[in-house]
Amino acid sequence: MKNLFLIISFFFFHDTSVFSQRIIEVNYVQDSKGNYNFYCRNNGYCNYILEISFTSLENTKSDHALPYRGIVKPGVNQLFKLSKENADNPFQFKYAVNYTKGCINPKVDINFTYLLPIAAGKGAQAYVMDSARKSDTGNPSSGGSPQQVLSATKNWYVIRLKMKPGDTLYAARRGVVTEVDDKSNLNDSGVASAGSENYIEINHTDCSFGHYGILKKSSAFVKPGQFVEAGQSIGLVGGDRYGRGSEARFSVYYNVEEEGTPAIGIAGRKVYWEYVPLIFWTKDNGKGSLKHGGVYTSEHPLAIIIRETKKPETKKGKPKRKLR
Repeated sequence: MKNLFLIISFFFFHDTSVFSQRIIEVNYVQDSKGNYNFYCRNNGYCNYILEISFTSLENTKSDHALPYRGIVKPGVNQLFKLSKENADNPFQFKYAVNYTKGCINPKVDINFTYLLPIAAGKGAQAYVMDSARKSDTGNPSSGGSPQQVLSATKNWYVIRLKMKPGDTLYAARRGVVTEVDDKSNLNDSGVASAGSENYIEINHTDCSFGHYGILKKSSAFVKPGQFVEAGQSIGLVGGDRYGRGSEARFSVYYNVEEEGTPAIGIAGRKVYWEYVPLIFWTKDNGKGSLKHGGVYTSEHPLAIIIRETKKPETKKGKPKRKLR
């Protein structure tokens, strides 16, 4: 080990108030032949893009193309192996670790039909918060995790639904809970200067993320790592840090990367949150976009709830029509 010179640089893109441990931990073990086998422990509840770049490699060779770049799933992931080129010479390397949440070039279904995240049969007035209306909202972000993680967004789009304190929030789509933050009572007290909002984040099968706010303090019914179905209750509605009263906020986003000068994101690329222009199923209207100021009634049809649980037909014959 005396010949090993190692520098590890970590760049964390997550809210440390949510997670008490490092999300991504990269380590290695030396085998009986003196090789260094690298592995990663993903302590989160969704995929992360991992990049390991070597600033120095002396008398070493890898069984994987370097710099390493790939997806690491929750749990332990085997990465690559470094071995000596010449057994008699010193073995040295330096490396840096970068990572960000999401998938490489995710294939997100932007035409997916979501449930309104409120109780079936309940009506609410909807307000669209998008890039064109930023000046009207008093705040360019929806609050919570994504804006704390990455500063750049594209096609910002959030739906606000006028609610009452204590109303129940429901999952608009099935997925795995990745983050929960319901610690603050500033939203409920109407403080306009609260730094962030209580929220729940859910990862979908297409590697997009649903963001739910504004939660009442200590009101989340779910926890990170839990699988939830569409239409399942997940928490209670709290206040609004901008003084408009209680409301549910919902947005869906996913990571996109651009080659170029490194900024916030993975080395050599700039990472953005791309927002989805949401389509909902509502009573009497079916599927469609919500109009700013319109009043809509929530409906949770079984066909919408279970459509992601259905397996595609493989037998000969006419394929079943896919609900979106």
